[in-house]
Amino acid sequence: MAYPETPWRARLRPASFRGAGFKVEQDTRQGGRRVALHEFPKRDTPYAEDMGRAAKRVTISAYCIGPYYLDDRDALITALEQEGSGLLIHPSLGEETVVCVGYNVTEERTHGGYCALEINFVEAGEAADTVLQDDTASQGTTKATSAKSAATSSAQSQLETSDTWTIEA
Repeated sequence: MAYPETPWRARLRPASFRGAGFKVEQDTRQGGRRVALHEFPKRDTPYAEDMGRAAKRVTISAYCIGPYYLDDRDALITALEQEGSGLLIHPSLGEETVVCVGYNVTEERTHGGYCALEINFVEAGEAADTVLQDDTASQGTTKATSAKSAATSSAQSQLETSDTWTIEA
C-alpha cells in the first residue's frame, strides 16, 4: 500500500549507526534532570537538588529484513560492538553522536529473512575538562614539617654543651 506524501514522511531518513543500515519499528526516548534527593529525619519535606540535565537515552526496536539480512545484521552488530561513540542517524530525530550501551538480537525459525534487534544508546557528550589544582593543604603540611624539623635541629645544636664548665669571675 502506497502512502501519500506528507510533510513528516518527506522528512524521514534511512536509519543507520556508523553506516550500518537498519529499519526502525519503534523507539523510546528517555531524558530529564539529574536530581539528588535529600530527605532528613524528623522533616516531612524533602529537598530536591538539581544537578543538571540527565544524559539522553534512546532504545530502538530495529530489524533487518530481506534475502541479505544476515549481511545487514552482521554489519550492524560489528558497528554496535566497536569501541567509542558513533553517528546514529534516526529516521525522525536526525543525527546524534551516541554510544551503544547494549543490544539484543532475536531470530525466529518461523520468520525467515528477518531479525529483530533491541538497541540501547546513550548520548556521547563531551569529556569534562579536568582542572588539576595544586594540593596546597599537603604542600603546607610538608613545609610545616620541614620547618619544624629544621627548628628542632637548630635548637638542639645550640643547647648542646661540652662536658667542661667555665666559671667567669
